Amino acid sequence: MSTDILYSVEQRVATITFNRPEKMNAISPAMLERFFARVADAAADTEVRAIVVTGAKRAFCAGVDLGGATNRDPNAPTVPGTLTPAADQPPPQWDDGVGPALARQFAAGWSGLIRARKPTIAAVNGAAYGWGAIFALHCDLRFAARSAVMNFTFARLGVPAEKASAWLLTRLVGPARSADLLYTARRIEMAEAERIGLINSVHDDDVLLAHTMAYAHQLAEHSAPRSLAAMKAQIWMALDESYDDAYLKADEEQARCMRTLDYKEGFTSYMEKRPPSFTGH
Repeated sequence: MSTDILYSVEQRVATITFNRPEKMNAISPAMLERFFARVADAAADTEVRAIVVTGAKRAFCAGVDLGGATNRDPNAPTVPGTLTPAADQPPPQWDDGVGPALARQFAAGWSGLIRARKPTIAAVNGAAYGWGAIFALHCDLRFAARSAVMNFTFARLGVPAEKASAWLLTRLVGPARSADLLYTARRIEMAEAERIGLINSVHDDDVLLAHTMAYAHQLAEHSAPRSLAAMKAQIWMALDESYDDAYLKADEEQARCMRTLDYKEGFTSYMEKRPPSFTGH
């Protein structure tokens, strides 16, 4: 059994780890398919409330393993199957199927982190180059080690910004900063990444994973999973909707939430001044 993608679940948090440290966790086509499968596993597991993505040892993910890509047909998809449109959304969870309805925009595989009905967090522990940076962009949140470095290598490889990275990057840092990062393919230190909004926060290398896991466990323990799923859908769809559409959908979603047991539990625990015990129903 391959161990280049590690998967574990602890206290309702799934951790997916790129585990090819001798290659700085550079990703092969087979490894990418295994990563997609583990994301799907975490998304489908109703016991999982948050998903963390990180890398083994000194790198997050150094991008595509170019050593295994030199003889590829330039007209073929980068990884077989990743350009196939999603046939349907992930299976309904928590009884009502709430979650991002984004198949109209996102292809299968790569959108798994976005379409999962739970928070996704990248713990960027080291180098995140090319596709490695794109994995981080697909997560809802990004925490980074102080020594980590990111870059978008595509201009120096003669390709466009791959896998919707320009779309994602522009929504995080704006068009002018995206143009700078993409056109130059330069190294991005984490102090700058935090300043421009590419990274949520930067931490000492030896505490990054502990911080990320504590954050994820806090969400898993204290935030209603259905609320998180609904808010994730609102956030990812916000820039494609008018204010009026977003307002009406929020009201509709609130009415649905108020019929759930978790709404009753949240209100009751607040009044009783105790931590909530959410079930996802």
